[in-house]
Amino acid sequence: MNNDMKIPLFAFIIGGILILIGLSVFTVDEREKAIVLQFGQPVKVYQEAGLKFKMPWPIQEVQSFDGRILAVDPSPERVNISSDRNSPLLKNDAIDPKIIEEVSGEPIVVDTFARYRIADPVLFLQRLRNERTAQQQIENVMDSATRDILGNATLRAILSPARARLMNEIRDRVNIEMKPRGIEIVDIRIVRADLTDRLQTSTVNRMITERKESATQTRSRGQEKALEIKSTAEKERQVLLANAQRDAQIIKGEGDEIATGIYAKAYNKDPDFYAFTRSMEAYKETMSDGKTQLILSPDSAFLKYLGDKK
Repeated sequence: MNNDMKIPLFAFIIGGILILIGLSVFTVDEREKAIVLQFGQPVKVYQEAGLKFKMPWPIQEVQSFDGRILAVDPSPERVNISSDRNSPLLKNDAIDPKIIEEVSGEPIVVDTFARYRIADPVLFLQRLRNERTAQQQIENVMDSATRDILGNATLRAILSPARARLMNEIRDRVNIEMKPRGIEIVDIRIVRADLTDRLQTSTVNRMITERKESATQTRSRGQEKALEIKSTAEKERQVLLANAQRDAQIIKGEGDEIATGIYAKAYNKDPDFYAFTRSMEAYKETMSDGKTQLILSPDSAFLKYLGDKK
């Protein structure tokens, strides 16, 4: 064999070795878990990232699964809640009892979500095969567990801090069902728990009616208080006016007394002048408007200062 034939043969051997190595070496991403299958049966599980080795295909092949925490977000569902108002879970919540009474035993719309991870890739592969099937299985089990557990709870419990206990019960129930399938449920949460459209409408209407009644009562109490204030103010006004009139009469009487004294002193000093002055004032008061007509006898004392003095 000459040198010209050795070179292609050597290159062929090297190429075959490289191809064999390429078929025997694979990497596991840090976000994944890998199973080595030999003729379709699992023989090795790799849960740590790095460079790994296997027998070349078709003897062995690699099946990878996501190793991260995955999400399941099922559609909201209607759940019939309990009508038991004496549940021990309800002692410390402050939900309006009228609302509870109205919706007890009625369905509510519950929206939940779950977080899970593939705990056992071999069981997951054997029982579920892929993530889509896993999500469908989890949703079905969640639906059953949610209806069972929340169906024995009350709206007060669902809307109170006791909801955490209910969510843990649902998670534990789903975990029991999904563990044989290689899945671990990390968390389950109730996103919201709403009344149905019919109950929302009736509850809102009742709340509006109650608010109107409360507003009417408040206005009535305000009007009653206003009337009371007005009555008190009117009473105080009448008392103030009466006191003022009394004080005015007293002051006026005192003034008349002083004036009478002054007049008496003036009369005692000069009775004629005093009589003259008083007559002039009387003339002024009775005749100043020019319209007053008096019919008096000529010898009337009222006219003695208007006659001729001889």
